Amino acid sequence: MKKTLLTTGIVGALMAVTAAPTGAISDTGSTALPGTGAKVVASAWHCNVYADKCSFKTSTKAMKGRHKYKVSKITNVATVKANGWQATLSLSPSGTMVSENTRQVSWTNKNSWIADISGIADPGGSLNTSITTCSDGGAFKAGVKAFASACAND
Repeated sequence: MKKTLLTTGIVGALMAVTAAPTGAISDTGSTALPGTGAKVVASAWHCNVYADKCSFKTSTKAMKGRHKYKVSKITNVATVKANGWQATLSLSPSGTMVSENTRQVSWTNKNSWIADISGIADPGGSLNTSITTCSDGGAFKAGVKAFASACAND
């Protein structure tokens, strides 16, 4: 009986190790939107492990507690960078080329609480080791504005 329990315990432990999800690399930053009780929250995510391409997502949200907070204008700028010697980057959506290894995509909504962007990063070049995904966002309402940033880096 003891031998069976020990074997079952080892098999269970091995299954837990191999079945663990890879997850995502992420970061979040926030700033108060003066005089409203709300805050601007910027978030950035990208895949944790990839062989060729990597999904990414950035978001700017206006929140009051746990509730959505509608603002006059909310903007999100996603900056994706391939890190490594002679790194290059292509992006879908294509965005604006900042350099060979960096692209930016922006999105603005009016009378909303959220502006988000998602896509696929395709890093290239020799010895390409990682990507960095940053989210820079801002919100405007009733004459006040606030900005928040987040950068996910593996």
